[in-house]
Amino acid sequence: MILRTSFSRLAMILIIGSLAACAQLPKGVSPDAALIGLADSGRLVRLHPGQQLVIQLEANITTGYQWEIDKTIDRSVLLGDGSRFSKTQAQRNQDDQVSEQYLRFVAQQPGRTRLQLVYVQPKVGTLGDSPRYNVDVIVAPRPDETKSD
Repeated sequence: MILRTSFSRLAMILIIGSLAACAQLPKGVSPDAALIGLADSGRLVRLHPGQQLVIQLEANITTGYQWEIDKTIDRSVLLGDGSRFSKTQAQRNQDDQVSEQYLRFVAQQPGRTRLQLVYVQPKVGTLGDSPRYNVDVIVAPRPDETKSD
C-alpha cells in the first residue's frame, strides 16, 4: 500500500512537472524545440533537421527596440521562422514595459552556420554599441537516421 501511494505521488509530480514545462513554451513551438536564452550567447547549439530553435530574449517594443538578424545565415542549414513578443506573468504583474521576444528558426540540412543577432530600433539601424547575441549552430542527422555501411 505504501509503495502504491509513493508511486502515485511520483507519477503526479512528473505529470505536473511536464505540464509546467509545456506551459513555458510559446505558441507554435514544438515540444522537442531547443529553447535558449541570453546566457547561451557564444555557445554551440546542436540540432537535427526539422527541429526548431527558439531564442528567448528581452525586448522593449514600446520604444521600438527588438532583436534582428545581424549577419546573413546559411539558409540551407537554418531558416528563420518568425518572431513573436509575449510578456511573462511577472512582467504582466509589474506592468513592465519589457517583454520577451521569441525568435524561431528551423534546422534544415546538415551543416554549420553562425547566427548573429543585434538589438536595434529598426528605423534607426545598428549602432556601434548595439548589444549583440550569437550562437554557432550545427545541424546533424539523429543517430538513428545515419546509415551504417
